[in-house]
Amino acid sequence: MSNKQITIRLIMPDRWLEHVVELATDTTVAEAKALGITEMLQRTSDNPADFYAEFAEREITDETKTLDEAGLQSRDMLSIRAYDLGHYRRFEG
Repeated sequence: MSNKQITIRLIMPDRWLEHVVELATDTTVAEAKALGITEMLQRTSDNPADFYAEFAEREITDETKTLDEAGLQSRDMLSIRAYDLGHYRRFEG
């Protein structure tokens, strides 16, 4: 388990929200996304599955990847966006 920390910007560009946080590089994308949703929206009622994460303008389809595995470095941005009519969830059937 890594104890290296990086500072990243969690953003919700569609809502003009941002939260700067220091996380361990072995934090999963899913964990960072859930933290960002809670911190930026100031509530715990939102389902993280209703949102997707992007890095460098590309969706991270495997949110079990760590921040390090996804390629995030200190001062990078992880965008969190809601699934909507323009971007549907992957079919899981």
